[in-house]
Amino acid sequence: MRRPAATTAAIALLLAVLTACAGAPAPEPVDLDELESSPTLSQVATIGALGDSMTLGVNACAEPGRCTAASWATGDEPAVGSVAMRIGAANGSVPDTVNAAKDGGTVADAVARVDEVVAAGPELVLVLLGGNDVCAADVDGMTSVEDFRASYTALLAALSEGLPDARVLALSIPDLHRLWEVGRDDEGTRQIWDSSPSCSNLLGDAAATDAAATERRDAVAARTDELNAVIAEVCAADSACVSDGGAVFAYEFSPAEISSIDHFHPSVAGQQVIAEIAWNTLVEAAS
Repeated sequence: MRRPAATTAAIALLLAVLTACAGAPAPEPVDLDELESSPTLSQVATIGALGDSMTLGVNACAEPGRCTAASWATGDEPAVGSVAMRIGAANGSVPDTVNAAKDGGTVADAVARVDEVVAAGPELVLVLLGGNDVCAADVDGMTSVEDFRASYTALLAALSEGLPDARVLALSIPDLHRLWEVGRDDEGTRQIWDSSPSCSNLLGDAAATDAAATERRDAVAARTDELNAVIAEVCAADSACVSDGGAVFAYEFSPAEISSIDHFHPSVAGQQVIAEIAWNTLVEAAS
């Protein structure tokens, strides 16, 4: 009996995922004793986080789905060394955390969830947003620059009003176009992307290099640049906000730092990278 084509494709995809997972090396724990800190950071007792699936650790661990232990912001995975863990090492006690990130969330979604963070009264709020404002089913589905600016401004205003003494860290959107460049030549990666609805305007029909495909990917890259400029601009206008200066965007994630489950989200090693960029930005701003 011939196996249906859809079933065969599904099995091939599953095997590709399992093979990738089996080959992923386990990162070493972060040596928290060697981290530079500051008196300001050592006084943080509560951390808030606003973001999307990256801040929830989605597909970072061995099983698909959320893995909040691996969150760069609030997790407790030793191989990540989250900001919360680093602050805990600096002040001798792990801070309380409230992670209000939403899987698939946009900056507008964060505005709707900001009260959850404000209610916890954190001294530090970590923000990593914009990936889902760029990623969409098609180019027309991307958040406009004007709407993104309005929502990001509203978010920081709500934090400033509700938490007047808190510091806010605004991280840049990763270079999503480079993600396609890293994985486009691998057949297994392309199969996974082509079977997923995530970021279709960039990763859909991953092997295509015709004019139309190039145009839509270039549009995603351009919108990423525009939204990162908005993040820097709005943050600079808020005295409580510090941005990473585009450091997350500038970092060239390696294949090992990208999830072997979906070849899209950060792996544990990738989450460690984001935690380190966030921490270094905070330490520099506090010095």
